[in-house]
Amino acid sequence: MNSLRCMLILIALFVFGRRLNAAESAAELARYLPAQTNAVTVVRVAQILQTDRAQREGWAETAEQDFLTGASRIPTWVDTLVIGSLVRPAMQQEVWSTAILELPPGVTMERLARREETHVEQLAGMRAVEARRDALLVEIRRGLLGIRSPAMRQETARWAQAAADGTAGPLAPGLQEAAANPAHIVLSLDLRQMVGPDRIREYLEQSDLLPQDPVQRLNLLKLLPTQQSLSLYVTIDQATTARVVIRFDGDATGLAEPVAAVFRQLVDDQHLSLDEFASAKAATDGRSVTLTMSLSDASLRRVVSLISSPSPGPRVAGEDRVASEPPPPSGIRPRVAIEPEASKRYCRAVSQSIDDLARVNLKAKDYNRTATWHDNFARRIDQLPTAGVDPVLLAFGTRVSERFRALAASLRGQGVEVNVEQQTLVYNVDYRPNWATNSWWGVVGYGASSLAVTSNLQEVREHQAAAVLKGTKQRTDIWKMITDDRREIESQMRATYGDAFFQHRR
Repeated sequence: MNSLRCMLILIALFVFGRRLNAAESAAELARYLPAQTNAVTVVRVAQILQTDRAQREGWAETAEQDFLTGASRIPTWVDTLVIGSLVRPAMQQEVWSTAILELPPGVTMERLARREETHVEQLAGMRAVEARRDALLVEIRRGLLGIRSPAMRQETARWAQAAADGTAGPLAPGLQEAAANPAHIVLSLDLRQMVGPDRIREYLEQSDLLPQDPVQRLNLLKLLPTQQSLSLYVTIDQATTARVVIRFDGDATGLAEPVAAVFRQLVDDQHLSLDEFASAKAATDGRSVTLTMSLSDASLRRVVSLISSPSPGPRVAGEDRVASEPPPPSGIRPRVAIEPEASKRYCRAVSQSIDDLARVNLKAKDYNRTATWHDNFARRIDQLPTAGVDPVLLAFGTRVSERFRALAASLRGQGVEVNVEQQTLVYNVDYRPNWATNSWWGVVGYGASSLAVTSNLQEVREHQAAAVLKGTKQRTDIWKMITDDRREIESQMRATYGDAFFQHRR
């Protein structure tokens, strides 16, 4: 699923003024999201940095460094991030994202335009800025900024007008409840009407997930079609704890383990596995099933990758000029020379992504179910700011991104041709294997080709496992290409900029 791209401008903002009331901001800001939103993300940055662990370990400084390098994409200067998206889980696709942010005094649309090397224009009677990375910034009212991605002007204008009039929502009840939850990180998906009862039954039968007990079997088949929402709540204390809450409109009593088994199979089919899911404790509470677990730092980083997006661009000439100074003429973007600091940030961000995925690669029991994480990190590199970056590094980042996607394809069972000597990869970028679409949602995803295999889902999974095993050598070769390439690039950067180029690297 396309990670929530609209955060790109949120993180591009140089906001360092007043802070929101974090206890109220998420629910209040969520009121401006479009009614069609079916996924909501909330990150309470200020509260995270105020935890005992964050204070003890100096997360504020570390987070700022990670933010500047593009490693985390979450700015330390915003109290609460609220993003709404329309997603299609079966196709792992995000249609659009919309974000709302309250700006502090002194941050004007003119300054934002100068940051984006463009100008302020009018959209539906509101001041707007077209950003460089396929997003539109709109001043809904004084101090309230809306960001829409992709930058479809007509859709953005209609939503912005509705937001200004107070008629943008309301969100689905489950999403409203999730936005108001006090957890530090919230990811919530509206499940209403997403899958019909016949498809659910087929999936359970073919996945051998129906309970042996006849009463449980009947109750599970009655319960699952009443699904309302799926939410992940992450709280950071001395340790990081997470809760997956699946809400229903039916009675979930006595069905904690059967529902948990279905959830685990679903995330495996979506290649979104975390080690902790297998040992999570399941419990029911009336109309919900909750899985509770502790998260390792590595798993937390993968969760954050779902909401990561481009980091802020490098400081451009004249950024701190007075707000009244005129912006550059329409359509003209100054050519930016190579800047060592911009190059250093870019290099660190790409290296951090390599390190993060390399850690996943070391866990053999988990690695075969992580294709989506590889896609996420590839997209993360694609969305890094490039202004002022050494072209040699940009070419390096492109190669790493391509290789991450090749790894993802191989982990889904697709054949990948690797020529280590020539440093080339060949695979079908539009390939969609049947087993990648045969999840709870996927059985209705890619049309006849996916529906045709719903009668032998287990056989298809076995075929995928065999194909993934067959590609082990190719993946090893790809990782060698990545490692050798990084070593060569580091040597070139040291020769060009000196050892200080890597002095902040952790």
